[in-house]
Amino acid sequence: MQWDEVLHHNQLGGFDAIWQLQAEWFEPPNQRRGGWSGVVRIELGLPQGGTEAVFVKRQENHTRRTMRHPLRGEPTITSEIKNILALQAAGVPTLEPVFFGERTVDGKRRAILVTRELQGFQPLDLVMQAWDRRGWDDSVEERRELIKVVAKTVCRMHSHRLVHNALHPKHLFVRFSKSGQPEARLIDLEKMRRAITPTRAARRDLDSINRRTQQLSRADRLRFLKAYLDVGELSQDGRAFWHYLAQKRTVFLQEHRHAG
Repeated sequence: MQWDEVLHHNQLGGFDAIWQLQAEWFEPPNQRRGGWSGVVRIELGLPQGGTEAVFVKRQENHTRRTMRHPLRGEPTITSEIKNILALQAAGVPTLEPVFFGERTVDGKRRAILVTRELQGFQPLDLVMQAWDRRGWDDSVEERRELIKVVAKTVCRMHSHRLVHNALHPKHLFVRFSKSGQPEARLIDLEKMRRAITPTRAARRDLDSINRRTQQLSRADRLRFLKAYLDVGELSQDGRAFWHYLAQKRTVFLQEHRHAG
């Protein structure tokens, strides 16, 4: 897809045109970090006919401090596009960028990120809710195949020492292709960073996803870890890691019940 051509076809060629776009908010602007950040969804007409949906994220003075920018900070959109490109370079399925730009206007730092809609994909938490409604026994094969694909997608990210840092089910988008094969995409990448080792990345992210998939059975969680490690049976180190995750999850659930 020649996105520059598509944007110009829709009179959205360049930063200013996209910034001034008038559309209803898909997500109301998030007012924090001393600024704001909001998202709209629009349909772009294609020069050859048809349409393609995209999400347009715009923000102003919405920054976070980083090691490279400890004082002034960096627009969170800038972190996100860098991480999208890092995942693409590593062969990890993620969002498809359409446009990125940043500039300072009257002392205000503005940034734009346009990404293609993940057509047919749903967040994993909604898929798990659907399994709950259908009955877990009716979704056994589908569930097992999807768990394996998600686990291998996360493993590929970690093999490049990339840690998501917010690996929640709502940030894992999944679908079944026309051939019935499951697919997964990683989104919401503002907090992604490089870890010292793949093991450090795994500890952080697998603990996060393990704690937030309460609908999954113990067997499903174990199946996820085996697929992640690409083993039929856990080794001694694998069992130690499994016990680490289980202990962290138990503590999390106890704290959550106490807070509730």
